[in-house]
Amino acid sequence: MPRPFGIYVHYPYCTHRCPYCDFAVTTERPPGAGRYARAVLAELGLRAGELEGLALRSIYLGGGTPSLWAPEEVAAVLTGLRGRFPAPAGAEVTIEANPESCDREKLRAWRAAGVNRISIGAQSFHPGVLAKLGRRHGPEAAERAIREAAEEVGNVSVDLICAARRSSPAIAAEDARRALAAGAVHVSAYVLTLDPEVLAEEVPLARLQRSGRVDFPSDDEATAQAAAIRRTLRRAGLRRYEISNFARPGRESVHNRLYWEGESYLGLGAGAYGCRRREAGSYRYGNLRDAGSWLAAVEAGRLPTAEEDRIDPGADRNERLMLALRTRAGAPLAGLSPRQRREAEDLRRHRLAVLRGGRLVLTFRGMDLHSAVAERLFE
Repeated sequence: MPRPFGIYVHYPYCTHRCPYCDFAVTTERPPGAGRYARAVLAELGLRAGELEGLALRSIYLGGGTPSLWAPEEVAAVLTGLRGRFPAPAGAEVTIEANPESCDREKLRAWRAAGVNRISIGAQSFHPGVLAKLGRRHGPEAAERAIREAAEEVGNVSVDLICAARRSSPAIAAEDARRALAAGAVHVSAYVLTLDPEVLAEEVPLARLQRSGRVDFPSDDEATAQAAAIRRTLRRAGLRRYEISNFARPGRESVHNRLYWEGESYLGLGAGAYGCRRREAGSYRYGNLRDAGSWLAAVEAGRLPTAEEDRIDPGADRNERLMLALRTRAGAPLAGLSPRQRREAEDLRRHRLAVLRGGRLVLTFRGMDLHSAVAERLFE
């Protein structure tokens, strides 16, 4: 049975840059006449050989704002990807959308092209929180986009951000309730995290935080907001299957689970990352972040690689362990060394983990301390 893999396509163009965003995005005008779509497929031709022998399980169009991409170009890219790597019927195909650039006409065009999952970046339904996050849509636009996506496609994920300025546990819980009421079957809920020392040069909110001009909720307040979202989703029947992700049974993200399960993924587009997993160590690359530089390289027939990393087997095992512990499936005990097994038993005694079905699974408290717990197990 061939190992599965996913394809991630990055569309970097946005109408504006949110002040908390550190992704590879640009507010430059997208190139016309299908140029970006052709370049994505040209990069596919340059990189596809690395994934020979694997089985495609998911495609994810992220950004940026892929909902700004012309639907006929989205269709051309999906046709090209599936032509190179045939996927089983019903394989998950996701597109990210912002509420202000998502409507029924696009939803129907995406569905006709093979998209069967929509991820909507609502972030919040509170006007004050949205304003502080620099979002261009209002609560009603987000609810409309989710409702229409649920009606037209039926499999809708919603992104929420907590611990933003003006947020509170009550607001965070209401955000979760409104996402579900509009039709979400999956929610990704993230605590707003900025590193002012690392991100200050390119992320406005990080720069303001470093200068002391803005304050954000304390760690305790952020924990309370995240807990409020978890409680609301749990009571509504959504299961927490990863640290920040919740789904109704059967609606877990196939694509993201490939990452957490340590499988390979092909990254295409400006700023995209890819990784080829092998038992003898893995290879990871990151593309040029600047869209113009990426286009120039691909159109000249060159790999648009900006960074690459050869991961030795030991580091690869640690990374896979760290990713597995993010999930409710946990990590197999069979892969742990005697020292790691002793650490696992200590985690169990301190109620940070449980041993279930031959696997080490973090408790909710352990998940809140995931990074520190995982480091204890590294070899």
